[in-house]
Amino acid sequence: MDFQYLFTSFDGRINRAKYWAGVVILAIISIVFGFIIGAIFGPSTLGAILVTLVTLALFYPGYAVAAKRFQDRDKPGQTALYGLVPVLIASLLQAFGLTGTPEAPNALGWICNLISIGVGLWFLIELGILKGTPGPNRFGGDPLAAVR
Repeated sequence: MDFQYLFTSFDGRINRAKYWAGVVILAIISIVFGFIIGAIFGPSTLGAILVTLVTLALFYPGYAVAAKRFQDRDKPGQTALYGLVPVLIASLLQAFGLTGTPEAPNALGWICNLISIGVGLWFLIELGILKGTPGPNRFGGDPLAAVR
């Protein structure tokens, strides 16, 4: 698997297997860095800043993976931004403690949680479950053609 293409390019299409591989890799990176930052810095301002930097650093590769998968569904890659930008904003609000605590979220916290759940369900169904366009489309050849 070409990880540079998967995480940095917005060209072409990827199938569901490569999408899930990219999502799992990014999730593991996020969780590992989150635990390390939490263990070292706890709920401090520096910890929040580091979590924000990790979130921002993972935004680009996450967007690249989702964009190529949307293109496999014959939709523009920019469609991914409709979900990723609100989730990024929600994550940043949470990192700076503006959404309450996980145990007792405030109104903004509930809104952010609902947005994140909605986008998560949309991406799960649209990108993770539904098949791509069979055959070539305007974004490239069928990524499953080489697998069959």
